[in-house]
Amino acid sequence: MLLVAQLWAQARRRGRPTADPKALDADVILAAQPILVANEGHEVIIATTNVGHWSQFVDAREWRIIQ
Repeated sequence: MLLVAQLWAQARRRGRPTADPKALDADVILAAQPILVANEGHEVIIATTNVGHWSQFVDAREWRIIQ
């Protein structure tokens, strides 16, 4: 959760929040998980249709182009 708080603050400082200020920011909570896995030396790619939100935190790609 400490990493989540750091990601949330970084996104807000950059002016790129992933949720309304009054909303629970689930994207940031979910982004922390693959970051922790990547920090252990694993390759992580998020397959998504929402590349804009995810790519500011992790390697995120449109799911249709991943082979």
